[in-house]
Amino acid sequence: DVRDDEIKAAVTRWVDYCARDGVTCVFDAGFPANEAFHERVYAQLRELDEEGRLPVYVDGCYILTDPYRLQEAIEGLKRLNRECTTEHLRVHTFKLIMDGTLGNNTAAMVTPYEGTDELGSTTFDANGIAGLLVQLNEAGFDLHVHTVGERASRTILDGVELARRQLGDDWRVRVTCAHLEIQDDADLDRFARLGVIANYTPLWHAGTNTDWVEKLGAERARKMYRSKTIWDTGALVTWSSDNINYGDFMTWSPYLGMEIGMRRSITEKTRAPEFHRTAGEFPSPAEKMSVEEMLLGYTINGARQLGIEASKGSVEVGKDADFLVFDHDLTTADHEGFSYMVPRDV
Repeated sequence: DVRDDEIKAAVTRWVDYCARDGVTCVFDAGFPANEAFHERVYAQLRELDEEGRLPVYVDGCYILTDPYRLQEAIEGLKRLNRECTTEHLRVHTFKLIMDGTLGNNTAAMVTPYEGTDELGSTTFDANGIAGLLVQLNEAGFDLHVHTVGERASRTILDGVELARRQLGDDWRVRVTCAHLEIQDDADLDRFARLGVIANYTPLWHAGTNTDWVEKLGAERARKMYRSKTIWDTGALVTWSSDNINYGDFMTWSPYLGMEIGMRRSITEKTRAPEFHRTAGEFPSPAEKMSVEEMLLGYTINGARQLGIEASKGSVEVGKDADFLVFDHDLTTADHEGFSYMVPRDV
């Protein structure tokens, strides 16, 4: 069993990393099936903030992994929202695990995995998502969803369409689909049209050692991680890290995410953990992002996802003064090796 002082020490070390690398705001997407431990982490963050030792704004969630515990999770989110709201901490997002992973054929697909009849499954159907959204809308909460497979994000989009039709002008939930490893062509323009935020994990956009062609077939494998395509539809696109290495927080780095998002590859000049290194450039080169798009996704777009754009995310009169000073101009720096960037002053 982990003691409270051990949790506080680990959280403090993470805060120190944020202060050093210029991470001023974070969305915490939760610990699946570990709600009690998750709450203890928030308790330590709240204590640090009350002590004046939390310079990072943390936006938190309550995570649901078991659909039969839906009402318990909603009540849990309401409680955390009451108990864990301080100057730099707020818990107001419902996190839903909608499907599994591509690696074990549990991500929900529109067409089967190559050479199988497996489709994966979703936690809720579209009607279930619409019902959840109506409840969240009434409570004033947002929704963040793990959506790896093409059918997972499609079901969320269908549910949003149903809920928006039901609620009309009363609709106010911010819905974010995270990961989006595979998206069906028919759904690409629906994010912008329905106001659903597309959150990608650029660390993954260099590929992995998994043979995706064998899993998905050549055509679908070429269409993985279509962040640029979604961006160009006018949808709000944001970036995340997801994979956490507690050794040195390497995979938390937004500069690593920016390099891979811009290059779709990892080279010998990339500051990346060995287990993420891959050969070559990951399809499709057309999905490479510009440095400006990566910066916007990590700043003002991220602030909009969390509903804090009035105080964070851009340099404007009246907003919080979260300034980072670099020795190099990020907009003109070489994309290869960008992952070694670090602010001189925060």
